[in-house]
Amino acid sequence: MIQTLKIKNVALIKEISLEFNQGFNVLLGETGAGKSIIIDALNFVLGDKPSKSMIRTGQSVMKVEASFVSYGKETLNVLNQLGIDDEGILLFSRTYNLDGKSECRINGLQLPLNMIKQITSTLVDFYGQHENQVLLRAKNHITLLESYKPELFTEEKKLLENTLNSLKEIKLEKEKLGGSFENRERMLDLLSYQISEIENAKLKPNEDIELENEMRAFSGSEKISEALNSFISYFDNSNGVISGLKAGMHNLQSVLQYSQKFSELLERLNSSMYELQDILDEVKSLTSTFVFDEVKMNEVDLRLDLIKSLKRKYGNSIEEIFKFLEKSKQELDNLENAEIKLKELSIKEEQLEKQAYDLSRSLSIKRRELSIEIEDKICKELSELGMKNSRFKVGFNEMPLSYTSDITKQGFDNVEFLFSANLGEELKPLSKTISGGEMSRFMLAMKNILADKDGVGTLVFDEVDSGISGITGNAVAEKLAKLSKNFQILCITHLPQVASMADNYIFVSKNSVENSTETKIENLVGDRIIQQIAQLTGGLFNTETSLAHAKELKENSEKFKKKIS
Repeated sequence: MIQTLKIKNVALIKEISLEFNQGFNVLLGETGAGKSIIIDALNFVLGDKPSKSMIRTGQSVMKVEASFVSYGKETLNVLNQLGIDDEGILLFSRTYNLDGKSECRINGLQLPLNMIKQITSTLVDFYGQHENQVLLRAKNHITLLESYKPELFTEEKKLLENTLNSLKEIKLEKEKLGGSFENRERMLDLLSYQISEIENAKLKPNEDIELENEMRAFSGSEKISEALNSFISYFDNSNGVISGLKAGMHNLQSVLQYSQKFSELLERLNSSMYELQDILDEVKSLTSTFVFDEVKMNEVDLRLDLIKSLKRKYGNSIEEIFKFLEKSKQELDNLENAEIKLKELSIKEEQLEKQAYDLSRSLSIKRRELSIEIEDKICKELSELGMKNSRFKVGFNEMPLSYTSDITKQGFDNVEFLFSANLGEELKPLSKTISGGEMSRFMLAMKNILADKDGVGTLVFDEVDSGISGITGNAVAEKLAKLSKNFQILCITHLPQVASMADNYIFVSKNSVENSTETKIENLVGDRIIQQIAQLTGGLFNTETSLAHAKELKENSEKFKKKIS
């Protein structure tokens, strides 16, 4: 249960601290005093999305703290899953500033919001406008139905989820092996074509690089030929470099006897002569290599086009094309030998589909049986809440006779709540027929039946009495009192009947202080309780009659609570 709630700089609230008791806690006060702000602050610290407009005017950051004690097994399980030690108390703290930054802590440990929400969802259950919307959405009805006795469905739903996962894996395996016979034949044809196309190309490693070099040579063959011939003419004629070098060597030879230096120079020239002659011979041989050949160039160009085409289909390089070829050969081999494996998978698939159907059918039967029990109980609750002629039914889609692809981890059921408030009116989807006042009572009836005693410990009702009064108000008050024997109740109310049933009273008011408005709280006891209940009966001022009526309401409420204790 929630023990304390501290709020700072939230809307009209500057700073307040509230203490709650086990049992029935009620928030009283005029409209606009700040009761809903307190509920909004509680929602915020438990994980709801905040708005900058919630921050008190003139302040830059808001902060809310909430402490919980005596929580249940579900909370302990979540704490254990998240690796958080149980210290016997859970202190949640959350801040939010004008920059849109939020910080969440539990027992001083900073945690991401999604982890905080996993814990808080096991502590508090809210009833208000948002919950109305949840109930009006048909997709949520199957979960609400199962929440009456969740233990009936846990094992089979887990088995169904595992079965569907196994089916998914088998379908993936079959796809790898070609799936259906027709699809497998198509894959065999495709792989055979791809392998044949690559092998017929007779590719060689780095062939594309060599061909590209050839193409560059072809494109410059004329220029290369001119340069080589010019080079030869400079070196290999009567006035060329080599002839000049030979003449120079002859001159030095004629004066060798006069200096050792001439011999050394002659030796160096002789060595250069051999190197230059070798270069000249190689250039001459290259002239025949770089002769422009249009036929050869076209052949190289066509070969390059073929390689580029293969690259577009099978890889960015010849190496990648070879890898694709090996992979395709392996796939082809698997497909050609997959017939036995496919038969085995198909048999297993049929078995799993039957298992999925049987589990879905079993879940459906349990839901349909459970729905009869819930229908009777909700109609009884609604009758006690002043809706004697109302009817409620859980609608199901037609049960299929065999496995369908529509089976999910919930099975094949589509569930929708049907409702009729008045005698003679046909049952229609809840969202299309229920009014606001009827919705308040319907939700209270649902809470009274479906609330899990081993689950959340605190139920919050934000103006559950909206649109009702008189005898119906008494019925609502009694339902809330009954719930408070198993749950901690936090309730905002404007009905004296509901207020009189409470165990703990918090009065919320607003005061103007130095050109600003602040929400204040007061814990009511004794005569102050009677005075506020009397105020709810109507009129600006309490009278002896209204006070006597309030006192009588409180006394009758205490007697009723003793009967149900």
